[in-house]
Amino acid sequence: MSKASILTPPKPPSARTDITWQGLAGSSVALALAELIDQHDKPVLIVTPDAPQAHRLEHEMQYLSRKGDQVMVFPDWETLPYDSFSPHQDIISERLSVLAALPTMQSGALIVSLNTLIQRIAPVDYVSGQALQ
Repeated sequence: MSKASILTPPKPPSARTDITWQGLAGSSVALALAELIDQHDKPVLIVTPDAPQAHRLEHEMQYLSRKGDQVMVFPDWETLPYDSFSPHQDIISERLSVLAALPTMQSGALIVSLNTLIQRIAPVDYVSGQALQ
């Protein structure tokens, strides 16, 4: 068994396996994740506790990634369930843009907050049929 470090993070053996890293603080999380996506040839899903951490992690990973892999954040609606107004049009456009890019994504990372992850989204065929690039 090999020893994992920040510069050689452990890779999941399959897509159905979760890995939990412990003992990382500050930007070491972004460094380990940037190394993981640089070494991995498939997209990686990263779940954060909230939207501000997702955006912070995106900026850090884009800076630390050597290969320039695509790092995207799936944005939160930024509205509450009982609000009487719709999300901002820029948020809707950004969400549709990320959803349209996912089927062709070969490597990189998708960062999503836990709250956003548990919300339902439109089916793939609807997004591909309704999106305008």
